[in-house]
Formats: sequence, structure tokens, C-alpha cells
Amino acid sequence: MIYSISILIVSFTVIFCNDFADYNIVGTTAHGWEFVRDLFLENFIKEKDLGASIAVYYQGNPVVDLIGGWFDETQIKPYDNNTLQLVFSTTKGIVAMAVAICVQRGLLDYSALVTKYWPEYGQNGKENTTVADILSHRAGLPYVLSPVDQYTNWTAMIHELEEQQPLWVPGTTHGYHSTTYGWLAGELVRRVDPKKRSFGQFVKDEITTPTQTEFHIGLPPDMQDRVSPVVPQLDIKNILNESMLTYFEIWNDPKIHQAEIPNAIGMSTAWSIARLYAAFIGNIKNKFGQRLIEDEFMRRAIKSNTPANEIDLVFQYYSVFAMGFHRYDYALPAYGVDVFGHHGAGGSIGFAAPSKNLTFAYVMNRIQTNPAIIIDPRMQLMLDQIAARINSQFF
Repeated sequence: MIYSISILIVSFTVIFCNDFADYNIVGTTAHGWEFVRDLFLENFIKEKDLGASIAVYYQGNPVVDLIGGWFDETQIKPYDNNTLQLVFSTTKGIVAMAVAICVQRGLLDYSALVTKYWPEYGQNGKENTTVADILSHRAGLPYVLSPVDQYTNWTAMIHELEEQQPLWVPGTTHGYHSTTYGWLAGELVRRVDPKKRSFGQFVKDEITTPTQTEFHIGLPPDMQDRVSPVVPQLDIKNILNESMLTYFEIWNDPKIHQAEIPNAIGMSTAWSIARLYAAFIGNIKNKFGQRLIEDEFMRRAIKSNTPANEIDLVFQYYSVFAMGFHRYDYALPAYGVDVFGHHGAGGSIGFAAPSKNLTFAYVMNRIQTNPAIIIDPRMQLMLDQIAARINSQFF
């Protein structure tokens, strides 16, 4: 039997419970949202999570903000609200926000040719590529040939992408640009930024500072000790070969964290990601809230640019992309139309369901390695139950 003491503060339940304490779970849930913390706890009991955090905004208010588990496999240091987590391609959603801000300011146009802003890009069959092609993974440049240690050199990566020949005619189909999207979209932002900032600095100045959140693309060295290292899930750890284990060394390398690699190397928390999506859809009610973008431009940013039933040429499964955002209507049908966001390798995700006035984020250090998984099983039951309750007007 679970014994708990609940203290109601501004409609929140503060957790003081033996079972939760055993797994270092702390945080808040609004009245009626306690089921989320129970399911969150279950992931630790079943060893699906080592350290993780989850956050939900609903109708403009933060209703779930939970953190738990361990910082690393030594299980000495708790995973706490100071912990930053590598969130892989969940980073791409923040890149899409940066581009949308530039579109709203008249600096970029989704329908314009890339060469209008970046003349050097127009070579070797890429002359007719549009901004929308880059953002919706239709540019034909899903890979780079450079070694990983060159990823830290923004200029070198941009030069390589300028010279590459596309694998398909840009705009004719889509294939996930897992390792190139961030540089392609990020360079567009850099080219039109009147202040000529680095992409990471643009995100800090225009996105995270106004919303009082953290999302680092190019981690300051003095924050490195806050980053929880990623580790494989227990059921696959013993079957990974040496080359696969090397990838974990790369992902945990401080030099990679501190470089601006907006394809996948973003450091954040679930609370910050959920809050950023809430700000993007204009759904923060407290005095610190600032809408990142007007509704008209938000709608443009989340409109699908993938033809019906078109299969991803790279991964060979069905996917739908808007202007940098992954569309989740097919994966999360209970959340209504225009569900958008981005998930990352390992299981992390951030998304918004505008018609339900809800945003959701989950990040973790124990990662799964199946790229075909869109919604990680650790959060599927949570999402099912949240949808059931908001659709029944339980709250």
C-alpha cells in the first residue's frame, strides 16, 4: 500500500511518499493529474527508466512537472531539477521554432528559393530547392560524409552541404534528414539574422530567454557537469557490439555537447520543452509567459508539406512533416488535429495539441535504439490516459 501525504498549494499536489522517495521522484501534479506520477513511478519500478523527467501544460497552466531516478548508472547522484538531458532530434522542433520566428519577421519565406538567402547553396542540382523543401525533409541531402569529429566545425559542414549533389530531385519526395536538417535550417537563420549571431545564440536570445526556459544548442562548458550521460536500455545493453557502444561515447562527449549541432545535440529538461511548445501555441497564462509567435504564423509552420500516403524514402515508413515539425495526427489521433512537435532517438519527445490546449514533454537518460519507434512505450499509457480524461472533460 502506498502511503502519501498531499499538500495542496495553488491546486498542486506536492509529493511526499515513501515509494516515490525510493526512486527520487519529486515535483508537482495538479489535482486530478496524480495518475501521471503513478505511471511515471511504474517506469522506474520496471527499470524502464534510470533518470527522467516529464512535464505537461494544459489550458495554459503547468499541471505536471516531475523528475526522478538517478543521474547515471552509479545511482549515487539523483536526477533532479538541475539536470540537463541530451534530447537528440527533439532538438529539431526548437530549430523549427527559430525558423518560424524568422518567417514572422519577414526575414524568411517558406516558398522562396534557398538561394535567395544562401546563394552558395545553389549548385549541383540544388538550384530550385525551397526553404520548405529543407524544412520538410524534401531537400535530398539526408546524409553527410564527414567524420563525426568534423561535426563541431559549422563552417566545414555548411561548405560540404553546399557542394553535395542531392540524392533525389528536391521537392519530389521526402526522406528524414537526421544528420543534416539542423545545419541546413540553422544556416538559413544565420544568413538572415540582422545581428549575425550563431544559431545557438539566436535560440538563446529569441526563444529561451523570453520564455525563461533552458534549451542549449552549444552547451556552455561550465554547465557540462549538469548533463546526465545517456545509457542503453537494460534489455539491449548486453547485445550491443563494440562499434555500437562507441556511439554512446560520442553522444556523451563534452566536445560534441559544446558544439552547435542542431540536428540532434540539444540539452534541455522536460519542463522547458513543454513550456516552449506552450509558448509557441500561445498557451501560457502566468505573468512570465510570452507568446513566441502569432497564430497565423504558427498555423503556417505546422501545416503539412507531405503528400497523402507518401512513404519516407530513407526509413521506408509513413511520416508527415510540416515546416520542421513532425506531424503526429496519425500517431496521436486522440489529441485532435494539427498535433505537432518532434521526437528524438532514445525516446524523448516534445509536442503540442493546439485543439486540446495541451503540450507534453518527456526526456530520459536510459535510451531505446529503435529509430522506427515514434511514441516510446514508456509514455504511451500516460498519453492514452491523458487523452481519455481531457476528451471526457474530466478536468
